[in-house]
Amino acid sequence: MRSNIRLLFILALILFSSAIFGQEKVAVKVYPEIKRQKIQSVGGNYCQTRLTNSAWDAIGEQTLKEFKPGFVRVALPLQFRRDDYANYKGNRIVEQPLVISLLESMKRMKTEFGVKSFTVSVWNVANELVVDPTKREQRVIKPGSYDEVLDMLVAFFLKAKNDYGVEADYFSFNESDGGWQVQFSPQATIAFIKKAMVRFGAAGIKTKFLLADTAQTKGTVEFATMIMSDSTIWKALGPLCFHSWWSEKIPDSEFERLAAFAKAHNKQVWCSELGFDAAAHKVKGMFQSYDYGLRFAKISHRMMKYAEVEVSMYWTWQNDYSIMSPDLKTLYPSYYMTRHLIDYLNTGTQIVHSTSSDPDVLAIGGIHEKGNQVIQLINMKKVPVTVDIDGYNSKSVDMVSTTESSNWNIQKNVTRSKKGLTSIQLLPESVNTLIIN
Repeated sequence: MRSNIRLLFILALILFSSAIFGQEKVAVKVYPEIKRQKIQSVGGNYCQTRLTNSAWDAIGEQTLKEFKPGFVRVALPLQFRRDDYANYKGNRIVEQPLVISLLESMKRMKTEFGVKSFTVSVWNVANELVVDPTKREQRVIKPGSYDEVLDMLVAFFLKAKNDYGVEADYFSFNESDGGWQVQFSPQATIAFIKKAMVRFGAAGIKTKFLLADTAQTKGTVEFATMIMSDSTIWKALGPLCFHSWWSEKIPDSEFERLAAFAKAHNKQVWCSELGFDAAAHKVKGMFQSYDYGLRFAKISHRMMKYAEVEVSMYWTWQNDYSIMSPDLKTLYPSYYMTRHLIDYLNTGTQIVHSTSSDPDVLAIGGIHEKGNQVIQLINMKKVPVTVDIDGYNSKSVDMVSTTESSNWNIQKNVTRSKKGLTSIQLLPESVNTLIIN
């Protein structure tokens, strides 16, 4: 019996020693001298007009208060299924209660919460304007109806500008490459923009078009390339824009292609819908789960590091794919993952090059406008790791960590540099931001 107890004790000691001294080691190198993009805004989507009779909700107001986004995206309804098209066509679009709610919301966003840039997107249009009104998706607007669509857009943009003091910087038909719900080929996109340039110019509207605003990362470069084939519309085109849905399993090189294409055409890269699974709403309890939060953190990292996104917009900062409960009492894990971006990798942060020796330990470094340095480390492994960081010198390092058991753990003076090397231990499946002092 004694020998068995002794054997169990020795085994336990071996396991304990392995956990303490045998952690996996990962080498991270930061290159502050190699600069990537500078972050303009970590923003969000406020597209509740798609789902309710109001553009405003409690979650939206709370995120505006807390996150103070500089850039937002809103949804403009151009179809009202329970009403005759004749009642909202042309200038009558701005008389619709839901459109008035949107205009009032945009004004509040600007005057009360400091929003600087608005992107307006359209999901759907009236049946009378499309080739096949029986289709729910891949709805193609009749070329002969372009002017009717523009009548409504011009009316909305002028109303926003003249009566509400808000100008829309950018416009898009949402995910028109795939057709959810309106579909435009590159050729049709060019034709529509040409008409819009004339109409917008005559009305004194400064709004430009997002280049692409595609449904997913893969295919964006090809779609944008065909649109860019007509140089006569270049002056009407804004940032290269994509959505990060269905992009979890694609290689990093697909994100890098976006960055390379944008640089070749002197464009910024935007992600106007930041998320990883457009069907997540079908899974009960998905948004409250830590799995959702961790996967969101990973897709956020990849689009920022490899696509070199300057403006990102979370889907959504309202009560749809939400980051908190409707009564605001429960904050979901994705809320805290978002805080890592909002608090430490936001407006003015210069992203710098970094490498990791382990593909499951993700690293991205940044320098704030006042010179403070930060590095985000995501450990996707189910075991703890020790990370040796080369490239930052510090007297002390603070760390904020999010794990399944601890949403927001702040540690002051957790480590410091020794001979140019900083060593830190990361918990399993954790998101960590290091603030270099």
